Amino acid sequence: MTTTAHAPWLSANEALWDARVPLHADSDWYDLAGFRAGGLALDHIERAGVGDPAGRSLLHLQCHFGLGTLSWARLGAEAVGVDFSAAAVGRARALAAETGLPARFEQAEVGALDLGRTFDVCFTSWGVLMWLPDLTAWARTIARHLRPGGVFFLAEGHPHLFVWDDEPGKDGYRPRNPYFRHGAPVVDEEAGTYVDTSATLGLPQYRWNHPLSEVVSALAGAGLRITGMDEHPVLPWQPLPWLVPADRPGFYRIPGDPFPLSFTVTATKD
Repeated sequence: MTTTAHAPWLSANEALWDARVPLHADSDWYDLAGFRAGGLALDHIERAGVGDPAGRSLLHLQCHFGLGTLSWARLGAEAVGVDFSAAAVGRARALAAETGLPARFEQAEVGALDLGRTFDVCFTSWGVLMWLPDLTAWARTIARHLRPGGVFFLAEGHPHLFVWDDEPGKDGYRPRNPYFRHGAPVVDEEAGTYVDTSATLGLPQYRWNHPLSEVVSALAGAGLRITGMDEHPVLPWQPLPWLVPADRPGFYRIPGDPFPLSFTVTATKD
């Protein structure tokens, strides 16, 4: 495993996610009690995209405190989770020990990761790309860790969501942030947490938007072959106040479905 020197944005985002871990682990959002009782912290889009993981090695990038990685292990995968937050990795390792699920966890910034081995599947999902200034390094990490014939699957919020004003009480499409990259990140001085929008942590976050073209180009540029891409009218959280509950519990949609809310990409290493 390799690491890089901490740029200011990386140190700030790492501190934010360290602070979020105890709040998230205790929240109804993550339903740790349900997971301990045998549940899975994976949704229908993730399950369909990866398929049956039993007997396959799986690398989960940006795994937070490990519920998704442990869910893949519960389904029979040889699972390894990676996150840059020391608090998240510590909590994930404790949960693995507590549940007896055979998952391993490593702390690393995703663009610098090198585990010295390859996997059948590389997986990442939901709210992961905006924390990365450089998708070139991200895509190279994926390619480096896939065996020939291995499959990568991404499920992510649609990049147009980054544009709109998400201030509570707003009910229209008011552009606030750029869709296309302009080098500098968007900085939110009070990041808070999505599991409790009333909570204040006193910490900033740095984030970047990545248009669909940038995601696909980065993966192709790393030598991966895109085998599938889809857009979906639903999303498993409510980033904008005018979204309404979808038919599937825990998912949201825009009334009338005028825009996609999420997208998926599948790629393989030939």
